[in-house]
Amino acid sequence: MKGNLYTTMGLFIFLVAVVIIGYWSSRKVKTSNDFYLGGDKLPGWGLALSERCSDMSGWLLIGVPGIAWETGLSSIWIIVGAGGGAIFQWLVYSRPFMEGRKETGALTPVGLIAERLPEDSKWVRLLPGIVTFIFYMGYIGSQFLAGGKVLYQTFGIDTTIGLVIIAVIIIIYSFVGGFMSVVWTDVLQALLMVFTLTILPLILLIQVMADPSLSITAALKAAGPEHASWLGGKSGAAAMVLLGANLSWFFANLGGYPHLDVRMMAINNEKDRKEGLITATIWSILTSVGAILIGLLARTIHGAPAALVADREMTLPFMVLQHTPAIMGGILLAGALAAMMSTADSQLLVAASAAAEDLYTKVFKKSEKIDEKTLLKITRLATIIIGGLGLVFALTAQDFVYTLVSFSATGLFSAFGPAITLTFFWGKKVSKQGIIAAFIAGPLTTILWISLGLTSIVTVRLVAPPVGFIAAIAASLIWPRKEMTKEKSI
Repeated sequence: MKGNLYTTMGLFIFLVAVVIIGYWSSRKVKTSNDFYLGGDKLPGWGLALSERCSDMSGWLLIGVPGIAWETGLSSIWIIVGAGGGAIFQWLVYSRPFMEGRKETGALTPVGLIAERLPEDSKWVRLLPGIVTFIFYMGYIGSQFLAGGKVLYQTFGIDTTIGLVIIAVIIIIYSFVGGFMSVVWTDVLQALLMVFTLTILPLILLIQVMADPSLSITAALKAAGPEHASWLGGKSGAAAMVLLGANLSWFFANLGGYPHLDVRMMAINNEKDRKEGLITATIWSILTSVGAILIGLLARTIHGAPAALVADREMTLPFMVLQHTPAIMGGILLAGALAAMMSTADSQLLVAASAAAEDLYTKVFKKSEKIDEKTLLKITRLATIIIGGLGLVFALTAQDFVYTLVSFSATGLFSAFGPAITLTFFWGKKVSKQGIIAAFIAGPLTTILWISLGLTSIVTVRLVAPPVGFIAAIAASLIWPRKEMTKEKSI
């Protein structure tokens, strides 16, 4: 299952375009605001495409088609949870993020939380900064690994060489262009993703409709009754567990991912916000439906080929190489690679921002005045260091990387979700102790739950976020804000 010269050319054109965009963006970065948030120079539709692309990433192009091929109709609930949550986040959270950034002048999600509290505590920045740094390291390394895997499976490029190529390109354009470079490369990547997830299913649907012997329903039934069931053949409590596990991805869209939060922080005005909402909604629907269809159509047309039995995550590359012209195949496969790159660059920039802005500048060098030029140098240095660490992990500690990824997502949104949500919608009732409690309880519960093997009983996504919320609320009630205590004593 390897591409040919024309397929490789299509991918090469994409990588060159990414480098050109990165260089062009770098010329517009003059201040730390430009590097962190784009300096109010980015349109709403561009921020929305970047946010959606960074969120769904390789999971949507590589993971979801494979799950749909393997499980059938019940896979739809994963998309309902993740896609529905994404639209909900744009509806409910985008305005508070936009207004909160303008009100506080914060450059990062951690800074937004800290600046909304009356008490200036290093722990409100230190703990979230550490959580951001640690959990994103696994993510960044995994995206490098995934990129190397796609290059090997589809083009025969050695996995190590492939992941180094991808890592170096991402680190370079993130280093020179910061947030602006990441957003504009994400726009290209998001357009490639939606192209891949609409054109390929359309090609496959035409083929199925033109062949009377092919039927999606019949193919799913032949694979097993559970494939043709919306609940995977389960009923009662088992069906509820399946629904809960798949819909639990909704929790991630309660402000739970810093690399998505910054996109909404960067929105300039209400017009751009509405533009972003519409763009994110249309993109989410098109890509979600397309990803599920690719998996179902792969089952319909090919059944259970050895390549997919061996690795279900090769469903999209397999279908591209089997059913599209060579040069188009390169472009469509570039969409899969683009998805991984869009997530890696976003997470790299957020981790670097947390290290430079929230830890170095606001905690360790708080008493010192740091000029814009020096701050940019520090952030760029952090980008290189963190990108380099992610590459080292991907090259030398793959088991460690995958262990981190197994709880990175939940570890992040079980802390940031409660902290952001309560900061926005519980207002002055959330205290410094409440924020600290969320960043201890959520990640700790995530790690312990997975380490003890309890995910086989109930997914950690249904456990850790509620624990984070409960801890934050309880701690805020026990130790209320100082300003609230003063008001009560008057």
